[in-house]
Amino acid sequence: MPCGSTPTGLHDARYVGLSLDVGRKAFHPGAVIGLIRRMAELGFTALHLHLTETHRVGVQLPGFEHLAAPDAWDAEDAAQIVRAADAAGIALIPEIDLPSHAGALLAGREHLHLRDRTGAVHPDRLDISHPEALELALALTESAARMFPGEAIHLGGDEFFAAPWEDEEAQRADRFPSLVEHARAVAGPESTALDSYALFMNALAERALERGQIPLLWNDHIVPAREHPQVPITREAVVDVWIRWREWTPSVTDYLDSGHRVINSHGDQLYFVLSADGVPEPHGRRRFGLLADTFHPRRFMGLAAQDVHVEIPPVPVGEADPVLGASLSVWCDAPEVLGERETFALLDTWLVPFARIMHRVRPARGQASGT
Repeated sequence: MPCGSTPTGLHDARYVGLSLDVGRKAFHPGAVIGLIRRMAELGFTALHLHLTETHRVGVQLPGFEHLAAPDAWDAEDAAQIVRAADAAGIALIPEIDLPSHAGALLAGREHLHLRDRTGAVHPDRLDISHPEALELALALTESAARMFPGEAIHLGGDEFFAAPWEDEEAQRADRFPSLVEHARAVAGPESTALDSYALFMNALAERALERGQIPLLWNDHIVPAREHPQVPITREAVVDVWIRWREWTPSVTDYLDSGHRVINSHGDQLYFVLSADGVPEPHGRRRFGLLADTFHPRRFMGLAAQDVHVEIPPVPVGEADPVLGASLSVWCDAPEVLGERETFALLDTWLVPFARIMHRVRPARGQASGT
């Protein structure tokens, strides 16, 4: 564990997390410190800071200060948050979201924008086939790790390839020729763009492991090793499972069968979203009922927006549990919908029932989880 860091709970199936979107929305450091103290009162173990988004970088990363938004945290703001988290026993997990949602990170590096087979430029996507792309990503993640030291780092990795509802052109395996060529040059003639993605994410994960940090990444484009991709995602990476779009996309069971540890960030039940359509209901009320009535940390999304779940049974006593815990996510798609104070007041009505559930079911050290 890096010196001076606070344990996240990722080592012993005790992860009780909150993800905060400070990429889209500017939160005052004092308000975040207050949130950290509240989290400690409720028994949370980790605050995952989503620092970057398509149109904004929420912190002045050392060496990349010029990319930050005018109202981004500076070094002293970050230091205050780190000190408060250490004092409260809350681990900080920084995230630089790559290789998608990267538009603000690529300002001045337009030559790294990904192009598709038609020649169209995708300015929010990093062309990971370019050698400079990996150098940039490593530098960014290492800068975030220095600013927010701890035992873990989130590597992002979501929404790089087409979503299942996008058109036939977007779904083409050869949509991004540079990625296909890169994968085949490195991993062999049968490789695909997904293998290029895996090479990139594995390189970031390897560097994190060298620093003594646990790498996390979103589940979107992880091809389970049991399906025999040319380049499987390293099993050392913890898979942050938030979505399952279609029956033919992998489920949490596939990740577990491939040897991954997982976190439950259930995108239907655990997503607190400020959107143009409105604000979340209090008390965790979502389309499928109250958080306190429906959520369980071993209940993962079966299919998006269909109230279908995959229940992971508890492990036998004495065995390591690959289900490490769960995390609420605060997303600020429309950051101006609520002010900071109102956002945190409404969020508290989610934090309380979530914490109660997590404490009711989490095991004593060395024992199996129950339902």
